Amino acid sequence: MKTRQIPYYEFSDGMFEMDEFDCASVFVIVGEKRALVLDTGVGIGDMRWVIENRITNKPYDVVLTHNHVDHAGGAGFFDNIWVHPQDKDWNRKVFAPTLEMRREYANIIAARENKNYSYTMEEDIGSWPGEPVINMLSDGQVFDLGGRRLTFYHIPGHTPGECVAIDDKSRILLAGDACNCNYLLGENIADTPKESADVAVKGLERLWAMRSAYRWIYNSHHDYRGFGSPLAENVLPDLIECLKRVREGTCEYRTVPDMLSYHKMKKVAVYGDVQVTYLGGGF
Repeated sequence: MKTRQIPYYEFSDGMFEMDEFDCASVFVIVGEKRALVLDTGVGIGDMRWVIENRITNKPYDVVLTHNHVDHAGGAGFFDNIWVHPQDKDWNRKVFAPTLEMRREYANIIAARENKNYSYTMEEDIGSWPGEPVINMLSDGQVFDLGGRRLTFYHIPGHTPGECVAIDDKSRILLAGDACNCNYLLGENIADTPKESADVAVKGLERLWAMRSAYRWIYNSHHDYRGFGSPLAENVLPDLIECLKRVREGTCEYRTVPDMLSYHKMKKVAVYGDVQVTYLGGGF
């Protein structure tokens, strides 16, 4: 794989957002002694080369917020990764980081954005050279990078093992897919959409209760917030309220285009600036 033109931006001191061709954002957090890479995108081009030759020469850990293809698709290009035990299985039916699914996802995003990118499917989205060693990430686990500490919290809802991180130096919450304007409620969280929404509400209310520990929220898809910019302050409370109304059966629903498929529609719950999709076949 030859592509090395992956855009990245230092949006806060020692915090970089890498834009993997609109598929997902990968974050690199650099401390005085170590660094941490959060997620691995779909795995387009030589992201590892960019990290090690353009962003930092320090040793680093790789942590996945969850196991979906747009976050775990590049995991096999690294030697070791961390992921929550409930998301350690790559071989799921939905969003598994297989070569076929990685290419399919990249195709969907390119069609959605109506752009031509500098990579090619055959040259730049290739098979993993090997399986990474998987380390189990725990709730409350701290990575001390020297002069800054990242603390991870288990916030199930999007997936059973979804985790977020708070950086104590910048006071930034890196939310993965746990909080965004276009929230996907996992199909394998509980037996029904209402029960799944209840799980998600409890995790997000935990984040809301911690809001004195962070000033800004960055999710992993910048199409809903702008590259290098945080989410709007109302997104988290709006998402909590939307999921509460799903749980209680009082939410407003709309039918909208499904931007993660080809020419399909879906039913979503809406409140304020957020919409919620249920991945278990729709509401």
